[in-house]
Amino acid sequence: MANKIKVTIFSVSCCQPQHAVYDKKYIDLIKQVLAETGLEADLDLVTATEAQMSRQYYFVGEIMPLYKKYGSGVAPALFVNERLKLFGGVPTPEKLKEVLVAAANDTSLPMW
Repeated sequence: MANKIKVTIFSVSCCQPQHAVYDKKYIDLIKQVLAETGLEADLDLVTATEAQMSRQYYFVGEIMPLYKKYGSGVAPALFVNERLKLFGGVPTPEKLKEVLVAAANDTSLPMW
């Protein structure tokens, strides 16, 4: 069986509430892909404000150079097992499936 993965969506909806609709689409898509693949995941949504105020989300710092360069266009962003995998919008179901399956099968990562 594949490893359980940790999935975190980085959101800017704290500062730009109109982006919340994309967060919901992303979460729904992740749940759909998890159901289709049978993968297990811990799913979390973290806003930019939360990420800056909590050490729990230290790994979100990986996106900060992109955020400073491109602004809110990098969100939502997807972190899998605390590594930035996708950014700049909601991916296609096929792309998301590819990323999540690869992460679940990566034996070099810790099990969550």
